[in-house]
Amino acid sequence: MDGTAGAALRVEHLTDLGRLADAEREAGAALAAEPQSPALLAALSRVCVQNGNHAAGLAAADAAAAQAPDDERVHRLRALHLSGLGRHPDAAGAAHAAVMLAPQEPLTATTQARVLQQARLYPDALMAARRAVALDPGAARSHFLLADIADDAGDRRLARAAYQEVLRLDPQHAGARHDLALLDARSRRPVAALAGLVEAGMLDPTLPVVLQSVAAVLWQLSWRLRMLLVVATVAVVGAAASPTATRIAATLVLLVTAAVVGLTARALPRQARPVLRAALRTDRPLRFTYLAVTACVAIFLAVAVTGFAPLAAGVWLVLVALGLLAVTVRLVRGLRRRHA
Repeated sequence: MDGTAGAALRVEHLTDLGRLADAEREAGAALAAEPQSPALLAALSRVCVQNGNHAAGLAAADAAAAQAPDDERVHRLRALHLSGLGRHPDAAGAAHAAVMLAPQEPLTATTQARVLQQARLYPDALMAARRAVALDPGAARSHFLLADIADDAGDRRLARAAYQEVLRLDPQHAGARHDLALLDARSRRPVAALAGLVEAGMLDPTLPVVLQSVAAVLWQLSWRLRMLLVVATVAVVGAAASPTATRIAATLVLLVTAAVVGLTARALPRQARPVLRAALRTDRPLRFTYLAVTACVAIFLAVAVTGFAPLAAGVWLVLVALGLLAVTVRLVRGLRRRHA
């Protein structure tokens, strides 16, 4: 092995270890002696993929392509950098060149699928992702890419099947478990979504989006609880003619509420409580919402004990306040996302 090849391997190894600054320094030092080495240029370009320096990475990939135009890898690297720079037509062309040079290489199909996904050309991206799966059916990453693109394309059935296949191949894949839970949330299955998010957090506690996603699902659940309380309040007010009927109605409300909470709790993993508490701590309006819902249940308990139906009016006031809070939070956070 010559010195250039050895240096390129060291750069690749450092990149694999996540030591990107060391990898970049090693590549720079080696390129000072061999500035036209396609292996070193490609290794440096790969470092730039990892650290997001697409301009420098594209320059290195272009130089490598000039020296080794038949190397599919340099065209893959060019495609990734061009896509990162928003030059989607050029990125698609580079990805196509890689596929033509190595049509049986799964990574060329994967790169083409990602580039087309970033360009929002979802039908073509799905076709490329399916080809990546066909070329490497045992690779969880190929199925994960297919699921991700199908999700973006709005094909929830395909996305769900692909995420489930990822988890069959790799039960510890936290990303697939998280994204499948988000799919459950969008399909109006908040309890299943919450269970999946907790499991994803247990599989990989470093996932930065878990608490944010848990909070979003808890907002969805809070809406259902508020609707339940609206129906309960109407039922109690409707029974106001008789204290006995009022007590019965309020007691039924408490029993139904307890059943809903109990069934939800049973569907969650045992380790869910710390995750739920952490999500509530990070979102003050959400925490206030659940405290207010608890206060509503306490009002129904008072109605069940006293038979005094007018107390239920307090629930109306709380629900109106929570509705205004939810609308305000949605507007404020929507504006923040637009200006981020």
